Amino acid sequence: MSEEALFSHLLICANIEKATEILEERYVNQRHLFYVKNEFLLDDAKELVKEAYIAEAKTKFLIVVAKSYRIEAQNSLLKILEEPPRNIIFVLVAPSKNAFLPTIRSRLQYEELDYVHEKVSSGLNLKQLDLSDIYPFVQANAYLEKNLLKEMIQSIVFEAIHVHHLDFSEGELEHFQKLVQLAELNSRAQTLLTSLLLSIMQRKRR
Repeated sequence: MSEEALFSHLLICANIEKATEILEERYVNQRHLFYVKNEFLLDDAKELVKEAYIAEAKTKFLIVVAKSYRIEAQNSLLKILEEPPRNIIFVLVAPSKNAFLPTIRSRLQYEELDYVHEKVSSGLNLKQLDLSDIYPFVQANAYLEKNLLKEMIQSIVFEAIHVHHLDFSEGELEHFQKLVQLAELNSRAQTLLTSLLLSIMQRKRR
């Protein structure tokens, strides 16, 4: 663990889901507590402060991961961030430094989290796709995590259009976008990938 990680700090990462995974590994041997939110609200801040004031004999990391932070929630944290209780270290994670008020940024150092992002590729010949290709592919990717599933859908559509030069109607393209939205809602990978690949199999050639 870096020296910076031993002090309260902001952590900036465009992919906060990936940031959560990395932090889980980073603090696996440390006492820690995650607060993962879409938007960090005032009530969440109050809960965080309450947890921070529980006496600790050893260092405890309180890790907040959120896409956005309400202004009133940040304001309520100013005092405790400036004078944290003994053995408490705060880590506030967001996709952009601009998610935080200047008053927060002035109190904490920040770290930018870089990670190697491997581009997802289907490996399919989408121009000659048939049922014998679809079934094993869907089975092999039946348990993709939500974000990887979204990337896979988007990658397949990109390959179909830009690599294999397939042509789709406006309705088909809207359908593909809906599949990405359903992936965000945790719909089953098998269902979404089957629907996508069947649509491509029935595509119109340019």
